[in-house]
Amino acid sequence: MVDPDSGPVRPAVADPDGVLKRSRELLDLFWEIAKPEREARLQAAEKLVEQLKKSGESDELQYVVKRLVNGLSHAREHARTGYSATLAQVLSVFDELPLKSTLDQIKEKHDLQTANKKQIRNVAFGNFFGVLALSQSTRLHKEPQVLLECIKLLQTLSQYREHLRELPRKTMVDILSETSEEVFEEVLFKALQTDLTSALSSPEQLELLLVAMQKFPSVIKPAKLKKLVGTASVINKNTLPRLVQVLKTAARSVKKENVLPPVALDLLQMSLREDSFELFWKEAVISGLLLDPAGPCHYLVFRLFGAALPMLSVSQLKFVLSGEVMRRYGEHVLSAQLPDRFKFSPEMDVLVNSFMQSCKEPEKQLTVVLAFTQLTNQGYPVVPSFWKVLEHMDPTALKTYVEWLKEAFCRPQLDKCLEFSTRKQREGQEAAVKPQSSVFRFRKWIIPRLTSIVDNQQIKKDEELVMSIRSHLH
Repeated sequence: MVDPDSGPVRPAVADPDGVLKRSRELLDLFWEIAKPEREARLQAAEKLVEQLKKSGESDELQYVVKRLVNGLSHAREHARTGYSATLAQVLSVFDELPLKSTLDQIKEKHDLQTANKKQIRNVAFGNFFGVLALSQSTRLHKEPQVLLECIKLLQTLSQYREHLRELPRKTMVDILSETSEEVFEEVLFKALQTDLTSALSSPEQLELLLVAMQKFPSVIKPAKLKKLVGTASVINKNTLPRLVQVLKTAARSVKKENVLPPVALDLLQMSLREDSFELFWKEAVISGLLLDPAGPCHYLVFRLFGAALPMLSVSQLKFVLSGEVMRRYGEHVLSAQLPDRFKFSPEMDVLVNSFMQSCKEPEKQLTVVLAFTQLTNQGYPVVPSFWKVLEHMDPTALKTYVEWLKEAFCRPQLDKCLEFSTRKQREGQEAAVKPQSSVFRFRKWIIPRLTSIVDNQQIKKDEELVMSIRSHLH
């Protein structure tokens, strides 16, 4: 019974998490972590870690982890990202937080078994961003059993492709690339066997196999590979049809991102390691991807072509640069001149520029520059006369190139050029250019190319070369 003389009774306030005991500043940081601005999220995460270091209170640390785990399934993407990145940072700094209990907490809070249809999307994301936080904590590789649980959870999450797309598989690849050979062989290999066996079914599963083979060659030897996929090599006549389908799927999956799918680059590298590059290029690229209508598959080929340049020998460069891929690129450049068309040429310039910058072999540089110079439509090269790529050309290669240009101007040999025609030209919708006109067009291009070599101060050249060009021009 309440004593009427004792004054008003203050009602008890439920505070199960001790929220009211937390500092206002700490609570405000959780709002900052969920902000759309990346910089604000990063700063908030740093402040949160600093505050936890200063306080040194175990219960406060546990509270923060609980709040971050809860936020992993937030409806807004940037909030999920913020909570995940912050959790990774907290786990990285505070070693006393067990990864196993954190993972258990994640799975318990975001229970895939009990989630209904409306909840499943956010719950799936909660699990994914939880595993992502653990993997980014830099501690996961030290705890093989937790690592195994994360892999198994990612395998489960791969079933929710409608929501997560290829994120779980990509994360498995990332985790694999950070794993030691011992842990892979003794802990992960058995768990990943189903995925590795299905390597020819999807870009993500193929990428998983390729990364595993690259990282652990002594584990996945030809005999073991044959047990997994039925063949002792990745690239051969039997696997190529399925590899083409996987690459087409990969191309379409990144059509809005304008990037080269990692699986394509890894497959290219595998073809070089297996000494099957020409087979891969002929069957998968030319007779596979290029048969698709102009679009994502062609852009994948162009990106793969550009990425391949630094990896190839001179003979391989000549093989690639004299074939159908170059012709299709030339066709694209001309067709892309129409309004509202996607233009790949700026991207190709970056790829070739990167190759020229990194390549220290004059012969390779000269091979590439000559090939692009000789890619012509009715005698006119598709690359511009002023080409920044030449700024990285070795002086020896440049001198040979200039001599070639001068000789080509005086005695054009258009039959040695890689001539291509557009669809309209092939169908007779455009008038054909006479041979003498093609020669004129070729010479018309060479003059400004030589002039640009003289005028561009970034191109490394000596006075003798400059004088020889000026003498030729006059």
